[in-house]
Amino acid sequence: MLLYLNILQTVLLIMIAVGIAYLVFRSPVRTAAGTRMSLHSRRCAVYNDVVRILTMLGKRGEVRKEELLDFRSRTQDAALLFDGEIAAYIDDIYTRGVKLMSTSELLQGTSVAVGEERDRITVENARQLIWLADQFSMIKKKFMRYPDVQSSGECEGTRPNGTTKN
Repeated sequence: MLLYLNILQTVLLIMIAVGIAYLVFRSPVRTAAGTRMSLHSRRCAVYNDVVRILTMLGKRGEVRKEELLDFRSRTQDAALLFDGEIAAYIDDIYTRGVKLMSTSELLQGTSVAVGEERDRITVENARQLIWLADQFSMIKKKFMRYPDVQSSGECEGTRPNGTTKN
């Protein structure tokens, strides 16, 4: 009886070892495909966030603090997902959005009287708004090096008119 238990234990251990070896062998294949899909979906999300913030700016000509903070938090992984140029471009969009927001707030308030200072703020506000509005046509050129973002229809979740695809 003891001999049968030892044989059964050995067979079960061999079956467990074979099962584990099979799972270990198959996991890199699944992990690589999953990582590639995750990278693609994360890049698409960043691309969509850039389109979304520029669309909001194009519609209203201004941006709220909450929208900028949301944009910043949703695109903070850009340096890991894209090269340094794209990450710097996204930072530039954020920085210019903050400048636009702050100059708009100054112009809406009564703290700056009509005169040279107000004119300087107005020019700066217009400069930021024009630059940000021009970026909507530059998005595809900037992301051209990433064919997974460019060729995928699912990355274009936000249309230029601000509606989302279903």
